[in-house]
Amino acid sequence: MAITGVAKITSFPAGMDAGDLAFDELIEQMIGDDVYIAEGTLTSADVASLSSIAAYDTALSTYFDVLGELAEKPGKIDSKLDSLKTRNYKVAGKRTNTLELKLVGISQLQKKWLESPAFSATTMTIILRSREKDRVIILNGMKWTADWSSETDALFDVLLSTEFAGTTDTRIYVFKDISAT
Repeated sequence: MAITGVAKITSFPAGMDAGDLAFDELIEQMIGDDVYIAEGTLTSADVASLSSIAAYDTALSTYFDVLGELAEKPGKIDSKLDSLKTRNYKVAGKRTNTLELKLVGISQLQKKWLESPAFSATTMTIILRSREKDRVIILNGMKWTADWSSETDALFDVLLSTEFAGTTDTRIYVFKDISAT
């Protein structure tokens, strides 16, 4: 049987191949148990220096604060490309990305800080790290807002959300199989 009208994808961004699109590979990337936060943005050199579990341990203890842990259904990302429609065709516009993280076990003091301008008016970097320490997601240099969803035993659940325009290549980094040294 011959299939016409489609072709195997042959062009990918640098450092990517067809195997990266496999469902199991994509699901394997979606991890993160503990949440760490710091003010500011990591540079490309900063991200490159985080090449081992020991490097992450040092960076997290020196520059980051523990914020909490991810909820059972921790996050959602939505990416939309706006278009301008003319009479005959569409012109691509900017890409808007919305990202949400649900955290559990937030204390009253953490809640107070997350509600303050010190949090919402400041560019933050958030690192999600697996309990095994071998997988990390870096959400780099974004402003976040906090919405409260529930309270249990004086601990709160919070939904952090952000929206940014443009590509995700300097904003979201995903690393797996991080070596000990």
